[in-house]
Amino acid sequence: MGKLTDTRIKGFKPRASAYQVSDGSGLVLEVRPGPQKAWLYRYRLHGRQEKLSLGLYPKLSLAEARKRHFEAQQLVASGKSAARLKQEEKRRLSDDLQCVRGLAKAYIEDYLSKLTSGAKAQAYIQKQVLPSIGNKLLHEVTPSDCVAIVETVKRRGAPAVARKILEQLRGLFGYAVDRHLLAINPAAQVRAAKIVGARASRDRTLQPDEIKRFLDAAEKFPTSQANRIAFRLILLTLCRKGELVKARWDHIDFERGEWRIPVQNAKNRQEHVVYLSTQARELFKELRELAGRSPWVLPGRNLEDHISITTLNQVTFVTKQSDKSLAWLDDVRIHDLRRTASTQLHEAGFPSDVIEKALAHTIAGVRGVYNRAEYSDQRRAMLQQWADMVDSWVNVKGANVVALGLLRAA
Repeated sequence: MGKLTDTRIKGFKPRASAYQVSDGSGLVLEVRPGPQKAWLYRYRLHGRQEKLSLGLYPKLSLAEARKRHFEAQQLVASGKSAARLKQEEKRRLSDDLQCVRGLAKAYIEDYLSKLTSGAKAQAYIQKQVLPSIGNKLLHEVTPSDCVAIVETVKRRGAPAVARKILEQLRGLFGYAVDRHLLAINPAAQVRAAKIVGARASRDRTLQPDEIKRFLDAAEKFPTSQANRIAFRLILLTLCRKGELVKARWDHIDFERGEWRIPVQNAKNRQEHVVYLSTQARELFKELRELAGRSPWVLPGRNLEDHISITTLNQVTFVTKQSDKSLAWLDDVRIHDLRRTASTQLHEAGFPSDVIEKALAHTIAGVRGVYNRAEYSDQRRAMLQQWADMVDSWVNVKGANVVALGLLRAA
């Protein structure tokens, strides 16, 4: 018989820190500040100290705790680790939300599968996270585990990917916290700037000769004609990639030459009108033919849905990897096309407020509060001149290059 009785156990009061009371032969009752009382079996195996959690009192009675203790003693006596066998049993239940692999399955099914960009995030979890910690129980995962995963990717020369994987780790364990499976998100304690460095501030713009090289290269990208057109449209319309990817045909008015970006597609949650140059309108008409019966400007394989938000990024990445002559594109991003247009238009002398409105930027400060002008006519004229400027740089036959400074002089 052990040293403990139910009467003694009920008399143990919580203290500021946990303390243990022995029942004998390694079976102890740990009294926690909670207050919570837990049965533990402490033993040595192959020279190492191990600990097996048996359950909580009074849900696990004194008699039942002794029974489990005896069974665990038999395993240890035969040279087996009772604690490790318990963990392995839990991990065999792949759908068990107590382990990372089971949590990831639920997170992907409940959340990532419903996002247009979810496939990439799912790949990060399956290829980078699960091989490292997939078999761990949730409470075993530490911030150090998350750091190790992120640093491994960073050392491969992919700090941007490392940052995205950290974001997925935060999302995954945040999902567990929301469902009260974890009290603390281990990835939330990892500061991205300390591990992968601060986000690089981008100021890359393309010069006129580079615009020509980029558009010439885009015509040879190993992708669909619709995707090739998309690169040119982003440059000509100053739109964001996501705005074009989510565009529907009922947003385009060919007769008026306008593309209305609805509130739900706009980054600043304000409806925005893009005035289409002659060139942009013709590109949209070509996309209309390519889209067939799809309601989307850039349909995916399933015509009832648009392409993934990451598709255009993947096109440029694959192209740079497969064609070494395009190595100069390594430091070019799709968003740089918007910055390029803004820079070139400012250098050409167009008013800053007109350019900012065309970019769907909010004008900062007091000027933004009082200036409610939309500059519709000026924006329409500027975007036509911008398209003509680009045509002149890429030597498109029949380009009608309007003299610069027209708006500046107006």
